[in-house]
Amino acid sequence: MEFDQFSEAISKAASRLGNYWEVKVIASGMLAAAQFHLELVSLFVILIVIDLVTKWIELAHNTIKTDDYTPSLVESIKAIPQAHRMGVISSKAMKVQFCGKIIVYVIVVMAGSIMDTMTEQVHRFGLVMPLCVSYLAASEFLSIIENLDDAGISAVHNLAALVKRKGQS
Repeated sequence: MEFDQFSEAISKAASRLGNYWEVKVIASGMLAAAQFHLELVSLFVILIVIDLVTKWIELAHNTIKTDDYTPSLVESIKAIPQAHRMGVISSKAMKVQFCGKIIVYVIVVMAGSIMDTMTEQVHRFGLVMPLCVSYLAASEFLSIIENLDDAGISAVHNLAALVKRKGQS
């Protein structure tokens, strides 16, 4: 590409940046305002997906485990399709569980956010939303650890017991 063509292309692109500037400003403002919430929901989605995958591993592990044979983690992962074919893992049930958790988490966090806004209005700092988010994230973490422990992953057994003890104290 010649310098003149390059310069003309840059000039055209720069002039188009100003087109619909009002819409771009409003859209970017809305996106910036929602960034925290989108990030929070995305992180919860990731936690729930990890929880579901570890549940699949646990169910597959228990499907191929016998009195004489304890499968490894890799064998349990490889057995997921077999467990699915046998109906032990149900896509419909997992989908309902996933969507249900997301809806509950969004409602709880929104309620916590509203309560924090109310307390901030009376010149106090917000406490409820961080508490809700921390509790929900910790319960997902515990579920992931329990799933791995139930799948026979010995490396997390002591961690599962520790997390349960800390949760009770």
